[in-house]
Amino acid sequence: MKFFFVGDFRSNTGPGIANKAIRKGLSKYGNILYSDANNRFSRVLEMIVKIPQSDAVCFCSSSKANIIGMKIAEMFNKKSFYIMHGYLTFESQVSNDNITEKEIEKINRFERYIFKTVDQVYCVSEGFMSYMKVTEPEFRDKFDYNYNGLDIGKIRKNAEKRSSSKNLRQIVSIGGGMKQKSNLAVCAAINKLNKERKMNLRYIVIGPPYTDKEEICSYDFVTYYDELPHERVLDILAESYLYIQNSIFETFGLALIEALCSKCNLLVSNTVGALGVIGDLENDDLIFDQNDTEEIARKIENIYRVGNASRLYSGLRTDMIDFDKAAKSLVEKMKARLT
Repeated sequence: MKFFFVGDFRSNTGPGIANKAIRKGLSKYGNILYSDANNRFSRVLEMIVKIPQSDAVCFCSSSKANIIGMKIAEMFNKKSFYIMHGYLTFESQVSNDNITEKEIEKINRFERYIFKTVDQVYCVSEGFMSYMKVTEPEFRDKFDYNYNGLDIGKIRKNAEKRSSSKNLRQIVSIGGGMKQKSNLAVCAAINKLNKERKMNLRYIVIGPPYTDKEEICSYDFVTYYDELPHERVLDILAESYLYIQNSIFETFGLALIEALCSKCNLLVSNTVGALGVIGDLENDDLIFDQNDTEEIARKIENIYRVGNASRLYSGLRTDMIDFDKAAKSLVEKMKARLT
């Protein structure tokens, strides 16, 4: 069987990194085609050529060009699949206070067209799948899940190389100034600990500015990067003591798994999809109110007392998220739909 994968295999966004891991895991399989075009026009031409050559097509990024690809797949009676990294209908509301109902409806029409058209939607975590079944009940039978994969061996090797440079006062979060990531609340908690407990913590925030960057950068303990090469991000994770993911909504959360594999301690919102592959979780590892400065500060301080990196890593389900295993699971699920 020949599969054609359409999507972003270039960027250092979460979906782009996840797709590159899928591609790496699929390298052992023959008869796999990919979209390598770097603009919308050439991608459409690529789909016109490659979809008829394939038994099925898998769309693994959210793009308006997917609509054209899905119509081509229907025209040639090809099965189609969608890897769902995010739910734009909800996330656009969380991250944009000024969005109108009309704009939300337009986004939802686009996503519902995908759900209606493809044969299966693979959410990137089991928790995300469960959420989508409730939120879009009309399509509940189309939702399945396949966890994102990553190169755990490579990340652990990098962590070993940089273990001597671990900065015990350094905390890091990825997601930049996006409201959905709630990094501003983490700033407030760190500020409280630095002033009241004299902890002298430093906070690195990585990601696009969105709405909250300016206020995040108003704290003197913050170092902010709009964008970094993925290898540099891994180095920062390996050098940091604590990674915090305080998201209001997070379909998976690749960076927190990268952080855990980099020997970081974790403090994670209870809404994060990647929690489904981490065993041995305790309440003090989780943030239940993403806006509660007191809770976040208390749990940061607790992790500095006891740590959780070794315990959480020992419970990590690497059998579900190693890039080889994640790719194999995805291929088997798609093949089952073709028989």
